[in-house]
Parts: sequence; C-alpha cells; structure tokens
Amino acid sequence: MRNCRIRLLALDMDGTLLRSDGSVSPRNQAAVAACLERDIVVVLASGRFYPAIVPFLAYWPGQPLWVAACNGALVYAPGQASPFLARTVDLEVAREVVTWASAEGVYVKTFVDDVALVNWETDETRVFRQRFPGRIRVEPDLAAAITNGPAKIILFDDPAAIPALEREVHARWGGRLEVTGSEPELLELTAPGATKGDAVRELAARLGIDRSQVAAIGNERNDLSMITWAGLGATVASANPAVLSVVRRVVAHHNADGVAEFIESFLASA
Repeated sequence: MRNCRIRLLALDMDGTLLRSDGSVSPRNQAAVAACLERDIVVVLASGRFYPAIVPFLAYWPGQPLWVAACNGALVYAPGQASPFLARTVDLEVAREVVTWASAEGVYVKTFVDDVALVNWETDETRVFRQRFPGRIRVEPDLAAAITNGPAKIILFDDPAAIPALEREVHARWGGRLEVTGSEPELLELTAPGATKGDAVRELAARLGIDRSQVAAIGNERNDLSMITWAGLGATVASANPAVLSVVRRVVAHHNADGVAEFIESFLASA
C-alpha cells in the first residue's frame, strides 16, 4: 500500500459516522476499513459513554480502534476496558453543579465508573434503561450519591432555556468546567482539558503523530475542538449551523456517506 499523509483519523459518531437510524452505512464501513488496512490510527470520538460505543466496534471485528468517550474525558486503547487517560470533574464541583441544577428543576445525568446516575425518573431515563440495563440509577440525593468525580455531567432542559443555563454555568464555574453541547436540549460538562480535541492531541503525541497528519470530522459543538485542531478537518452538510459557520471543509450529509467522501478524498491524494 502507498503511504498516506494522514496517519490518524478521529471520527464523531452520532450525526456524523452514524446514519439517523444509528447504523454505519456499508460505504462508511468500507472507508474506515480502508484506513485500517493502511495502518491509519482510527479513534471513535464520541459524547457517549464507553458501553454505548463498544457495540459499534463490531463493524470492524478484530481491528485496533481507539475510543475517546464522554467527549474525550476517557480514552481507551484498542481492546482495553479501562481508560489509559482519564480526566474527571472535581468531586466538589460536581456536587455543587448537581445540587444547583436539581434545585432549578433541571434533570441531571452524571457518568461515574460507566454507570449513569440521575436525579429523578424521566422518559429519557426509561429509554436509557432499556438500551443499557443495569447502567443507570435514580438517586434523589444525587450530590451525595456521587462518590467519585464523574467523566461527564449532562443537564437537560427545554432548548429555549439552554442558552441561559449555559451562561449561568459559565458564571458559576467558568474555568473549572468545559461546557459544550451535542443536542439542542442538553448541556455537557467535563473537566478542564477534557475535550475531544485534547484527547486527539494527546493520543497523537503518544503515538508520535504530527498534527498535520491528523484528520477529524464531526457535526456538533463538542466536535469543534478536534476539527479545528486537526491538520485536516471537516464537517457534514447536516451539521449544526454553529459548526458550519466555522469549518471550511463540508462534505455530504451524514445520511449520504459524508464520512466516506471525506476519507476517500484523502486516501486518493496519497
């Protein structure tokens, strides 16, 4: 095989690699496989927690895919169930956030040791429980139930209320949390430096890969840090307008194999 300039590829999942039905298209699957055949490091960089990412590794059985879970807070080497890199929210900060949010009537989900802890039962709780049995617990006193720093905290609210909620979080904990989002109805909080961009940067450094040899693609605000850091960044046509306004390279819709278009373009130029 010819050498490709790109040596590391970071892929967002929801709204990018995955179609709206949650599957990986045959063309996207083949494009990622082509990268692996050329010894390009592939990392699935997702806001999901690790157990929600693992099933997708079956699209490339036996292949050495890396995983950056919870927006890059936890990074896993191929075949490893424990992260080699973990940045968790300070325990006292986490307790402050969930106490305040609960008092404001905000539904809160925290990810601690691959288990989701929530402050009350909602339809979202029930759907999550069906998808991941045994991976979610309702804790009315959520602050007391959190005994380790969470990898990620999610605040759920009406989309119209999210901007004000974000401003308040910045005002109270600015500098002590990374604040981003991937859906209109939620706000995602991680530890300082726990971003997809930082995870990809640290993985590249660990593997001796220069920034110019890194490609990244995503569709949401939580992807911007890795898209803008990578030497070759792109977004899909269906991306958040806030992303489309920043990222110059735009490929096809996520339901029209935008990821494959992106990969095929840089493989063809090798």
